This record gives sequence, structure tokens and C-alpha cells, in this order.
Amino acid sequence: MSFARAFYIIEKVIVSIKNIRMGVTIRIKGKQDSNEYKDAIVLKEIFEEELRKSPSTNGEILILSNVTLFGQETKDVDIIVIGKFDSFSMNIKTKSKTFQNGKEIFYPQENRNLFINDFCFVIETKLHSADKIKLEGTTLLVRYNDKLHDVTTQSENQKYSLKNYFEDRLNFSPYICNFIWLRNVSADTIKKDFLNSNPNLYDKHNYLPNKFTLRWLFQLACVQSIPYNPINKDTNQPKGYCTFKSLKYNQNYDFNEMDRIFDLFSKVKESMGDLNRRKLEQITKKILKEQIYAQAIGEKLVVISGRAGTGKTIKLINIACDLAENEGARCLILTYNHALVSDIKRMLALGEIPDDIDSRSVNISTLHKFFYEILLGFEIQTEKSNKGNVYIPNYLNRYYDLLNEFYEYVENKVIEHSDLEKLMKTRHQQIAWDYVLIDEGQDWNEIEKKIIFFIFGRQKSIVADGVDQLIRSQKKCNWIEGLRKDIDFRKTNEKISLRQKVVLVNFVNDIATKLNTNWNLKAKEDYYGGKIIVKIGDYTEELHKREFEACKANLNSAYDMMFLCPPNLVYKRNQEGKEERYFIKTEEFFKKEISIWDGTKQDLRTNYPVDINQHRLLQYESCRGLEGWTVVCLELDEFMKYKFNTYKEEINQEELALESFDEKRERFVNLWTLIPLTRAIDTLIITIKDKNTQIAKILREIYLKNPDNIEWIE
Repeated sequence: MSFARAFYIIEKVIVSIKNIRMGVTIRIKGKQDSNEYKDAIVLKEIFEEELRKSPSTNGEILILSNVTLFGQETKDVDIIVIGKFDSFSMNIKTKSKTFQNGKEIFYPQENRNLFINDFCFVIETKLHSADKIKLEGTTLLVRYNDKLHDVTTQSENQKYSLKNYFEDRLNFSPYICNFIWLRNVSADTIKKDFLNSNPNLYDKHNYLPNKFTLRWLFQLACVQSIPYNPINKDTNQPKGYCTFKSLKYNQNYDFNEMDRIFDLFSKVKESMGDLNRRKLEQITKKILKEQIYAQAIGEKLVVISGRAGTGKTIKLINIACDLAENEGARCLILTYNHALVSDIKRMLALGEIPDDIDSRSVNISTLHKFFYEILLGFEIQTEKSNKGNVYIPNYLNRYYDLLNEFYEYVENKVIEHSDLEKLMKTRHQQIAWDYVLIDEGQDWNEIEKKIIFFIFGRQKSIVADGVDQLIRSQKKCNWIEGLRKDIDFRKTNEKISLRQKVVLVNFVNDIATKLNTNWNLKAKEDYYGGKIIVKIGDYTEELHKREFEACKANLNSAYDMMFLCPPNLVYKRNQEGKEERYFIKTEEFFKKEISIWDGTKQDLRTNYPVDINQHRLLQYESCRGLEGWTVVCLELDEFMKYKFNTYKEEINQEELALESFDEKRERFVNLWTLIPLTRAIDTLIITIKDKNTQIAKILREIYLKNPDNIEWIE
């Protein structure tokens, strides 16, 4: 046999062996220039090394790096691994369990032959050296900028976000195991420096060292998901093997479907409208150095003051992103509006702004949620549930009483800054922020302001202050009271509408004049155009198709066409102690081929739309800070009637009695009416139920004077 012939035969054998091994296909997806992708390659090699020993095994493994779980509370995940095998086993030391007579029976840890059917893992990777990692009890902490951050909770949050993501996309979720991969820490160091300090963790931890085998990985997985040990029916004894699986009966990993659901973020980003792209450019643009208040940040209180539409909220986000990028700061934006929280979360997700435990992050929360974490941390009126969870009963109903109790402790030196610093170490993810940015500051309560200043100081506080936009309260919160201008604080006065086109600004000013309300917003001179449509009666399919096509023609998406509705169009009922809400005309809209994301529903309030074909629909009272290329104000007259009928006067001892009850109510209703009218950028559509109402008559008068800019449909 010639050398060439022999070489050819050897080459064929090698190819055959490779083909046998390729019974398990392993794919990696993600940003190829990232550290996480490099880690995914290492993980792929770990799988391949073990699978070489089982050449007849068939299966599929998908490794995803730099995953964005679009729509979830915790959205950023380093690595997700999903796999299934037809026949693959390893000898592993593990506990096992079985079911007999409806009861779970556990068997002690010993070497067992483990058949792996399918699995789903989420992995958080850390590049920290051992000296920057600390174990406190069962919590693993890593150091960023001299601050310890809880990576154990971060990993748990990722697991539950992934679970929710599966349920939202596929209507089921596998059992998910979560791991922390310490890329620069050896197995010996983990045992010596971490586990020896807490022997109880020897069999319970989820830490992966820099180098590990597949056997190590699944041995840790078996701690979280104890494998099933089948029973021999003849002997009624456990068989000599057990099985590991993440899926329930009749569930299946469809890897094409996996690709689809995990490509959701990139598809949304690709298809997002021009409006969203411009907003992303705004919030990520590095303009802070150019602003007159830039030098004051970190040294003085900064107040950004202006009317609706002057860009206060966008400026807040921009400042937060700039501070995160240039200073490596952790920034928290606080608002009371759930809908605004979800909208900003969506923008931050699309902008790929980090929101995890690391430095260089931006997060947004409701002030109620933030203060809850503070009260919980200081154990103010806390109780334990039957499951052992600590909580504050009846929190929202006792909200101000609880805040006042907390601040009494502060005033009496029972709680001091040293206590706050200790709490920040244990609850750093929730409260250890470098800067706080306050939205709609005019509507905050005095006690809320005092607590914010106690926690962050004036120097690390930035406030957006709306002029004549009181909604939560009838008394304006004065953030600069007792402070010296330019010494203790720096204030801007935003007077130009950066949102609405000229026609819309003038229209809102005309309505304000007719309502005897001080408004007088200035239009941006070069922002020409805009149109107004007033429809008497129901919103029609024909009108929708026409205006949605116009919206899309301007390179916008369904998300950029927003509907606002009054409470009379929201169905409400209490069922089994839980309030149920939804838009009454959902079915009617469906028949009109108007697909909506119903933000009136309680369970959607903290989420944001992920379907690119859905329009946002929210109640009028949730519209603060939001905008759309096209905004449809449904039954505006009914909303005004509702605000009129539900108005309650607040007794303010400091206020001079210059207005009667009726005058205060009228001013309150009128200001509220103007707010939704300032949400539209290009097109404002108003439907009126009763053409004989005051607002209908005002709109008619304005239309007759401006027929070129206003379309009247009756």
C-alpha cells in the first residue's frame, strides 16, 4: 500500500470519527467581540471534550451570549445554555429522589449513573480576582469601585427573568439552574477561601471555577435540580441510575423556536421607528459637558424646570447615561408613574444601557418601590409571612405614616448615616446608588424630599421640576426652599417645546387661553408642521388606517402611535381579592384591526410592549412623561368630566384663601386636560363623546379660526 493511499484511509477514518461526534451539534450566538462570547467558546469546548467519549450520542446544544431578555425586570444575561440528548450519561456523585404513594422520597448522595435528557442553564460570568470577591453567609459579593455588590441575588434574578421570558414567549418554562462562573478563580481557591469559611455551602453552592469539567457542571446542577430515580416495579427498589431533565412531560426544546424568541430583541431594535432611534440618540449623546449646569452635578442640587414637552425627562435620562458612561456611576431615576417606568426601561433596553449590579449602570423605579426597600432594610413596621418572607403589611395605605416614622428616627439620631452605609452594603442593589434623578419633582411630598436628601444629599440629587403640572398633590414641592442660588443649587428654566411641532404647540396654547389657564409654551422655530384631528363620536377603522399609514410613512412603528382613554372605558372588578382591569373596547378594536398593548391591565403596568405590531393604550392619568408621533385622546370630554367629579380639595394651612373651591377645581381640571394634549409630536387626534360639552365647543371655535391645520370630522 502506497503512503498516499494509507494517508487517504487515515484521513477518511478521522473524518468518520468527527462525523460520529457531530451527532451533537453545538451552536453559539452572540456578539463575537465580547468577553462573554469568548467564555461561550470555552464552554463549547468543555462540552465537546466530554462528548468525544460518547460518539454515538445525538443531540443539540445552543449557547447564547450577551442575551437581552427584552421586556423583563432583569434583562442582561451573560450566558444561557440549552441542550437535549437522546442518550447521554455520566457517572456523578449526587442525591436522587423518587415518588411513592404520592410522596417524595430522597436518597443520599452517592455515585450514580446519570442520564441527561435536557437542561437549561443561566450563567453569570465574573472576571474578578479572588481578592475582589467575598463570601458573607451564603451571599457572594464582588467589588466594584470599592463597593461590594451582591452577585448571588443578581444570578437568582436572572434565573427568574429567564423563567418569565419563557412563559411569556412559549407559555411554559423549563426548570432553570443558575451558576456564577468566576473566570479568574481556581477550584482550589474556591474551596480554600470561600467554602472553608462556610462548610454548609460545600454541597449547595453554584460557583464555577476558571477551569471545570462537564461532570463538575452537572454535579452542581444536580444540587439545584435533584435527579429522578425510577423504581424497579419487581423489587420496589430504586434502579441503579437516575435522570436529569429540565422539561416536563409533553414539553420540548424546539431550537428553531429558541432562535426566534431570543432574536426578539434584535428584531425589535431593527424594526423600531425613526422616533425611537432619535430618542436613543438623544439619551446616549454626550452633551453634559456643554450644559451650564454640568459643573454643579455632584457639588450642588441641580433642578431642571420647565413646562410639559420641554424635554425634562429626556434630559434626566441623558444625564444618567452620561454619568454612567463617563464616571462609571450607578444612577437611579425615580418617578411615581408606572407607565413612564416601563417606557424608560424599554428605551434603556433598546439603547443597551447596562442596568445590572455593576458600576456604569442606569436603572429606573417607582419612588414607592424604592422607599419600600429603605423601610424594609431598616425594619420599619415589618412582619414575617408564613413562608418566612419579611414584608410591610398594608404598605401603600400607610405610606406617608411609615415615611414619617422613618424620618423621626433620622431626626432623633436613631438612624444615622453610618447605619445607612451599612445597609447599602447589604442591600446595595436596591439603594446603593451614586446619583438619584427625580422626575416630576413638583409632585413629590415634603417628607419624600427630606428622605432623598438624607440618603443622597443635595449634591447627588438631580430634579426635573414641572411648572404648573401638579397631579399627585395640590401643593408644589419646593426643592430649593432655604437654599442659596448658585451656592447650594443650580436651576435651569426650559421654555421651548422640544416635543411638539409648531401647529400643535399653538393649538395647545389656544386651548389654554380658552380655559383661562397660564400656559404659553414657546414652539421650536424650525420644528414646522403638525396636524390636529377632532372626531365627534367613535374612533373609526377608516380614520385609524389612514393615520397609522401616515405614521408609518414617517418611518415610525406601531409603538409610536399611542392611545389614551378615560376611566369609563376601563372595565374594573375585584375577583378573589385581586383587581382586574382591561380596556372595554378591546374586542371592538380587534375587529377594526387595531392591535393594542393594554396598559390599563394591572399585570402589564410594570412591563412594556415587546410586540412590534402593537399600539400602546394607557389611561390618561398614566401619560405623564410619555410621547408618541401620533396620539389618540379617546373621549377627552369624559376624562374632563371624571376629573371634575372626583376632585377633592386638599387643606393647606400655609395657603392664602385666594381661590374658591370651584376655582381650584376648575384650574386642576384644566391643567390635567392640557397634559395629554402635549403628548403628540406630529399628529393629535381627539374624540369627543358629547359635542355639547364645553371642551367640544372650545375645540370647534379653534377649528373655525384654523381650518387649515385642524380637521373636523362629525
